[in-house]
Amino acid sequence: MTAFGAYPNAARAEESRTGFRPEALDKVTADLKAGAFPNTHAVLVEQDGRLVYEQYFAGRDERWGHPLGERTFNRDSLHDLRSVSKSVTSALVGIALGADFEKSLGKPIGSFFPQLKLRPELDAVTLRHVLTMTAGLEWNEMTVPYTDPKNDELQMATVDDPVKMVLSRPLSHKPGTQWYYSGGLAQVLGGVVRQITGKAPDAYAKEVLFGPLGITQFEWLGEPKWNPKMPAAASGLRMRAPDVARFGSVYLNRGQWQGRQIVPAGWVEQSTRRQVQDIGAWHGREGWGYGYQWWIGRPAGYDVAAAVGNGNQRIFIVAKERLVITILAGEYNKFEGHSERLFGALMAARDA
Repeated sequence: MTAFGAYPNAARAEESRTGFRPEALDKVTADLKAGAFPNTHAVLVEQDGRLVYEQYFAGRDERWGHPLGERTFNRDSLHDLRSVSKSVTSALVGIALGADFEKSLGKPIGSFFPQLKLRPELDAVTLRHVLTMTAGLEWNEMTVPYTDPKNDELQMATVDDPVKMVLSRPLSHKPGTQWYYSGGLAQVLGGVVRQITGKAPDAYAKEVLFGPLGITQFEWLGEPKWNPKMPAAASGLRMRAPDVARFGSVYLNRGQWQGRQIVPAGWVEQSTRRQVQDIGAWHGREGWGYGYQWWIGRPAGYDVAAAVGNGNQRIFIVAKERLVITILAGEYNKFEGHSERLFGALMAARDA
């Protein structure tokens, strides 16, 4: 167990297990070491700003799809977040739009990209549709494995302008009527950040999000051929586990960090509310809804907002219980739901 220096004035984790039974947390640690939750690399639990659990392990890992072999993790290790990147991108959109963001949600997505001269039918696709993955644009990501080059998430890597690629797709459904998971729409949101601010998402994040949070070590990878230069807004972010937890804490506290409003409070509230009531059956996500690039569900009987990434990357925000649970792992392209089971085990370790 290590001190949680990422949080100013935080007590050492082993001295601050308030609200959790130490013996139950020790049992979770033993189960992790025994492989009950395969290839988990880091687990952090914050309760109302105090660290109550922090553990790191060794395991196989990747860097944005490229194998790194066996790694031994600690609090300074950068780790792929994969689609947790989408939730960070959403935060950047909210910051860029500002407190009066409501005015922009109903705007046609094409109005943010006048240089692309998009088809008139895209006037029906709003920024809100893009945020909630209900844009209705043709996309192939839910039925083709991420290991298959035909997957449109991978197809973005083959073009010079992924935003143009996504917005050039025909409409397959009326906007707002059907949810469909799309990394392409997250990349469009990255483009929105650039169009509003004049800065790529990684540079903008350093200025308005990571900088204020004291996050100095991160990578946000993207395809070198993309023009304009952009990180992969859907999947390319790599961060240290304590910094991931710090981002989660901002959302637990309605966009604030140390008394400073980082993300508009209204944006946090809308992002972590069911905008799509039920996304249907996909990778075991039955019963989950969707907000603005956040998942909304009830694992283990607790209402949560979750940032979710391939490989069992998770940030669980349990607002009622004042908890942030961060999990990083290396089970890429596997969707057995180990993180949800681990979440349940951690919640079961709480004092009655």
